[in-house]
Amino acid sequence: MPRRSQDSKSERAPKRVKVLVGVLVVLAVVGGAAVKFLQTTRGAIFLADHGVESAMPRVQREIGATLKRSLSASGLRRQLRAKPNSNPAQWDLPCDEANDLLIINVALTEAARSIGATVRNSEQTDKGRTLHFQVGTRSRETHHLTVRRLSSRVLASQARSRTPKVAIVIDDLGYTDGGIARDMVELEIPVTVSILPKLRHSHEVLALAKKHDRCILLHLPMEAQQRYPEDLEPVTVDMSDEEIASLVRDYMASLPGVNGVNNHQGSRATADGRVMRAVCGELEGDQVFFLDSLTSPESVAYNAAVDAGLPAAINDEFIDDGTQSRDDVDARLRNLVETARKQGTAVGIGHPHPWTLEALRDFDDYLLTTEVELVPLCDLVKSEK
Repeated sequence: MPRRSQDSKSERAPKRVKVLVGVLVVLAVVGGAAVKFLQTTRGAIFLADHGVESAMPRVQREIGATLKRSLSASGLRRQLRAKPNSNPAQWDLPCDEANDLLIINVALTEAARSIGATVRNSEQTDKGRTLHFQVGTRSRETHHLTVRRLSSRVLASQARSRTPKVAIVIDDLGYTDGGIARDMVELEIPVTVSILPKLRHSHEVLALAKKHDRCILLHLPMEAQQRYPEDLEPVTVDMSDEEIASLVRDYMASLPGVNGVNNHQGSRATADGRVMRAVCGELEGDQVFFLDSLTSPESVAYNAAVDAGLPAAINDEFIDDGTQSRDDVDARLRNLVETARKQGTAVGIGHPHPWTLEALRDFDDYLLTTEVELVPLCDLVKSEK
């Protein structure tokens, strides 16, 4: 009898272990699913509705980006403007009186609900000429969009007053095709991408950029005053015109379909008139434009491009040189906007850094409060012709 009792206990022990293991597996699966859910936009909205204040910035950003995508699909994104420092965000959207506000309302509602956002109010006033669309979470409003139907004459007048344009170029792509490089190419805003030729992932980045309909540049390696270790052969002042033309031709062929070219480094080469005439002479038949990155105040690249008949532009500001501070990048982006206001256009160059990515993710919200439009460099160069 005692032996049978001990045997029963030993049999029950493995059963308890199995039950415990089963419970732990279930908890792990449920916990993993919960973590994945909380990483989604719906999860962030859930957290915000349950008092997690740190989730609100992401909720604001995701709902705003979703509304902008919906407006882009309707061809209305460019008219969008925002009131500075408003909470909830106050957006104003003048549109042509031919637009159907009901269709806009339905599109915005479907977009908001697709990410778990709540449409808190949606009504037409002013005899059907104005739509008030309020959206957010169940507990808080994040955006109040006012869509106003105006005559074509009034819209044209407003459009003329919003001529300043900014273009942002992201240099040094091609080392990787994932991580921050992919995040940069896939930004919601119309950045221009500049790809170094013949790197391991140059072709993958080119394909990704084309998929997202980016304005694309060849980031042409050129000789700097101080020689740095290079992965690629740069255009140098010691090369003959024929050698320069051959190298430029080779690099252009490695990235078919680019829209333009800008110099990578090049403080020495771009200051040499003969070198730049050889570069631009080779590019003349390729139907591309040239962006002078202005890595040297002595650069003659812009003038050489114009003399060769190429559309051309000049960099106005490196938005992230010599800093790892998000605040510095924010300040330089705002300087760029002021430059555009004064000049009519402005070009900024950045790089695939985390602090630059975060600043650019919020730059669009700032631009909505200004009379300056962010455009691909391709569009800016066309407007300058």
